[in-house]
Amino acid sequence: MKRFDTYWERFWAIAIDSSILTFILQFSKFITFPAFSLSSILLEIVISNIPYLYAVLMVGKYGQTIGKMIMKVKVVDNATEDSISYSQSFMREIVPMVLVTTSIILNFILFSDIDLENYKVSTLGYILIFFPSGMLAIWSILEIVTMLFDDKKRALHDKIAETVVIRTDIK
Repeated sequence: MKRFDTYWERFWAIAIDSSILTFILQFSKFITFPAFSLSSILLEIVISNIPYLYAVLMVGKYGQTIGKMIMKVKVVDNATEDSISYSQSFMREIVPMVLVTTSIILNFILFSDIDLENYKVSTLGYILIFFPSGMLAIWSILEIVTMLFDDKKRALHDKIAETVVIRTDIK
């Protein structure tokens, strides 16, 4: 079962990928549009989903992100341990993509046509603002919990996509 013990490798792979993406996404601050315009909302959705799109494309093509390559872990099909498809890779990232996009759209709807200096947010407004973020936090906790208690260390997104992460340095 050592082949499936990938918790720390996955943790450091995320840290490496996050560092790379943080550096790259720094350039997005030079792109500006008027606040609350359709262009600005679309740009925010695209930029906020770049980490997930990066993962979908890299894992769909290579089974690994750059961080996973460095840490010697790979995403494979759970049943066959063969390469995964782009659809499986997409299914691994669909929940956070939907939650992030929903959060951006709700904030746009709530704040696009108001005077921010004199506006008071209602209880429902706060719920709508923080619900997707709260769900993303709960999702992240569930990911860790499911991985810690699964025989193959499969996180929730692995179960949804029928994938498993294996160490490539152990056969």
